Amino acid sequence: MTGLTWTHEDNPTWDADKQRVIGSAPEGAFDLAYADGAALPGDWWAARTPDGAVVGYGWLDATWGGDAEILLAVETSSRQHGVGSFVIAQLEREAASRGLNYVYNTVRATHPQRDELHDWLAVRGYRGSTADTTLRKRVGSEPAEPVPSRTAAAGSTYDPGREGDRGPGHEESGGYVDVDEHRY
Repeated sequence: MTGLTWTHEDNPTWDADKQRVIGSAPEGAFDLAYADGAALPGDWWAARTPDGAVVGYGWLDATWGGDAEILLAVETSSRQHGVGSFVIAQLEREAASRGLNYVYNTVRATHPQRDELHDWLAVRGYRGSTADTTLRKRVGSEPAEPVPSRTAAAGSTYDPGREGDRGPGHEESGGYVDVDEHRY
């Protein structure tokens, strides 16, 4: 999905758009029981289409030690179109711009697509064991040097000088993964 915008909510509250987007997640994915109009903790952003429709949300809550917990949700009809990748990239940029070291996401043990979501995050550089429900990624001021992927060697537009861009199919621990197979 192209042309998405990222809009910060100054005073986030639980509303119909959040209920529609977050409520469309499979049962067990989230534990967010807020009343309509309830104030929400942390920072919230909406991913919007060019016509203003909300298709995803991102949440960031800075914690002690220079880390931030993140959450993302994508409307059911917008999944598999890059909205989740857009949201997570924006959250990582926001955390890095605040000088935070790591972002982490906790995949609930009750999430019905837990393994798929774990793999989706791993492809994007998040680390944790399959038994651990929390995966972390460094976004702070000392990122690892980007390493060209196999796709880069094949003549893609990958530019190793672009901060944070490892190119399709690259994992920090090596090996090739097709990111197109891991869209959420």
